[in-house]
Amino acid sequence: MEVEKVISGLTPAVQLKGECSELSIFISPEQAMAIEQGLQGFNYRPGTHDILVDILEGFDIDPLLVKITKLEDSTYFAELALQRWNYFLILDIRPSDAIATAVRTNIPIYVNENLVIKIC
Repeated sequence: MEVEKVISGLTPAVQLKGECSELSIFISPEQAMAIEQGLQGFNYRPGTHDILVDILEGFDIDPLLVKITKLEDSTYFAELALQRWNYFLILDIRPSDAIATAVRTNIPIYVNENLVIKIC
């Protein structure tokens, strides 16, 4: 899925959209700003997500993909898959942090089929 848009305001959200599916996740204003800045490719000062990307690059670690895995008690969960040589690591990560990292590294965002709304 791709980030369709970030909605600011009293209840910020990020909207993900695939070919025939979509998902909206409510996020904090700070998370909305971090994702929006990643989409636009600029930052006034490096944020947490920019530092994470610098660390991954510095240690020759390739981010592979983000997956939003489940919804439990109104909380979404996500994973960030990483690779260094023949070693793989899957990290538990907040969806907003995962999306902010994905837009900075141009990696795909996948969403568990049970979480999306079918639009086709």
